[in-house]
Amino acid sequence: MRRADSRRLETGLPAVPVRGIPALGAAERAALEHDYRHGSTRLLRHRSHIVLFAYDLQSQEEIARVVRCSRATVHRTLQLYRTGGRLSLRRRKRVGSRVRWKQPRWLQTLASAMERGPRAWGVPRPTWTAPLLAQYLEQQTGIQAGERTVRRGLAALNYVCRRGTWTVRHKAEEQPDYAPKRPGSKRS
Repeated sequence: MRRADSRRLETGLPAVPVRGIPALGAAERAALEHDYRHGSTRLLRHRSHIVLFAYDLQSQEEIARVVRCSRATVHRTLQLYRTGGRLSLRRRKRVGSRVRWKQPRWLQTLASAMERGPRAWGVPRPTWTAPLLAQYLEQQTGIQAGERTVRRGLAALNYVCRRGTWTVRHKAEEQPDYAPKRPGSKRS
């Protein structure tokens, strides 16, 4: 009796066989081995390893035990390989808010807003805040972006948008009995 069969008898659950993966040619095997040994990411190496074991081992449980991951991970990886081949094992690029600030029109609007200030655009504030910029940019460009996206765009333009610090020093200096702090004082 093979090990997978004895394990199935021990746990009471049937072992899930590896089915539906396409035949593996010499060139495809060499490419998978190259990805396993020299892949650019840990995820690619891990997935390639799982696919290689799918041709050598009998069940997904065996692969999961050898590779030290869950059977669900093995199942998802094999499903990726079935539908898209070796190229689908690579991490997919995320599409969404990360790309928005790279759009030229949005970035140009942000730059002009920073150059002229909020009062020039009819916003009754002395300085921009990230949420206020996000709201203004949505009105002007129609692109909804969050504070983090605005801050990334500002960083790309070499601007920094930080919270203001409340200070009453200017009020204290107006008082006749004001004594400035001594050098090295740790009071703020």
